Amino acid sequence: MARILIIEDNPANIELMSFLLSAYGHSPLSAADGPRGVAAARSERPDLIACDVNLPGMDGFAVLAELKGDPALAGVPILAVTALAMTGDREKVLAAGFDGYISKPIEPESFVAELEAFLTTAPPSAPALPQAQAAPPVRTTPVSASTAAAAAGERTLLLVDDDRFMLGVLNDMLIGQPYRVLSACSGEEALEVLSHEPVEVILCDQAMPGMRGTEVLAEAAARYPNTVRLMLSGQPDLTEIEAAIESGVADGHYIKPLGARALREQLDEAFRLQSARAAA
Repeated sequence: MARILIIEDNPANIELMSFLLSAYGHSPLSAADGPRGVAAARSERPDLIACDVNLPGMDGFAVLAELKGDPALAGVPILAVTALAMTGDREKVLAAGFDGYISKPIEPESFVAELEAFLTTAPPSAPALPQAQAAPPVRTTPVSASTAAAAAGERTLLLVDDDRFMLGVLNDMLIGQPYRVLSACSGEEALEVLSHEPVEVILCDQAMPGMRGTEVLAEAAARYPNTVRLMLSGQPDLTEIEAAIESGVADGHYIKPLGARALREQLDEAFRLQSARAAA
């Protein structure tokens, strides 16, 4: 496991990078601008730094100069993460002193492996996810199989996220768990699944086009009050989520990135809560 600092001003990019690093067993740190990135590097002493080049104010080149000029940090690999695409841009970045170069938009399937190649110590022999290097397919259970599953008393989790890659990552985190895992890529699709499938626990992203996560859970709460309804979000504004929890629409909120062990523990607790709710 490595401690990796991301210096990036785009919250969506920070969320994705952090999620991927956490899923593969690393500890992500983040800073939203150059000065905070330099301060974080000096206080946290990360094993590797991934820095956006086009930061407002103090750009990535200035961050690089500060960090490489610090004897305590001079040996830490610093990678440029940038959308620069003109001829000579890569050479310019490397000539400035960056140890490596990763293009935007990042490729989720290879991003972690690209960073691990620059770690001074070998990464873990096996990633936290059972399948690496390829976006896993989103698995769903067909309706025809639900009758047998329900008859056998099998519990069911529904994952809701508009990002198919994220759904695949979450699915792989839950391989081998004692419950079925269904997936939906939108709020409307989630409600359709709920109308046909017995579901005990819902884990829903908040920031989705169309129906937001809190809207999905409000519908689920009205139609299926015994379900346990959980939010998973990396968004900084929690106003809607906090209101949903206070009103009873949502039963809890977890912040991305969430590692495999923590995710499994939280879902085990959610299924226990659902059993108690159904019994009452």
